[in-house]
Amino acid sequence: MITLSDLTLLLLGFCVLWYVAGARQARTPDPATVSAEKPPVAASADPAGWEEVRAELSGLFTEAGVAADVTIESDAAEIVLTLKDSVPFKSGSAGLEPPTEAIIARIAAVVLSRSDLSVEVSGHTDDVPIATPNFPSNWELSAARAARVARHLIENGVDPSRIRVLGYADQRPRAASRRENRRVEIRLYRDGAGRGAAAG
Repeated sequence: MITLSDLTLLLLGFCVLWYVAGARQARTPDPATVSAEKPPVAASADPAGWEEVRAELSGLFTEAGVAADVTIESDAAEIVLTLKDSVPFKSGSAGLEPPTEAIIARIAAVVLSRSDLSVEVSGHTDDVPIATPNFPSNWELSAARAARVARHLIENGVDPSRIRVLGYADQRPRAASRRENRRVEIRLYRDGAGRGAAAG
């Protein structure tokens, strides 16, 4: 005969074995369930979509025959378009040359197609001083050139509230070459984004 104490021990042992077996089953995933799960989606390397904007601009400039006159730089926060010194203006002038008008019209089209983009236009000169009735110094010249580019963006439909205009004179050189320092930069960025390193 089984005594009460033996019966109690048998029942206790059965409960322990049943608990351990249940815990192991819970920890072992069902192969069917695992195979049905979707693999994690990799994070986009370009969350802001700048590569698409850059490719569109590059294609437009190539189509217009001005690709050699514009440098495109980008990072995670912005795209900066640099217009070479020989393109936008004649020496000592703030009047746009026809090739530049075509470039700016295409930039305006891209900005208009994306309501979240804003534009910053900055003018830069070399370190050769200028002193004319219209431009007493390089500050006035650089600001006037940037303002003229901004005005052409507005003439092509971009709202003025989306544009900033800056004149840096010769205070932000990019290279030892004076020619490379004479330039206009058009920075495209999204509202709230800080100025990135590419704008230099």
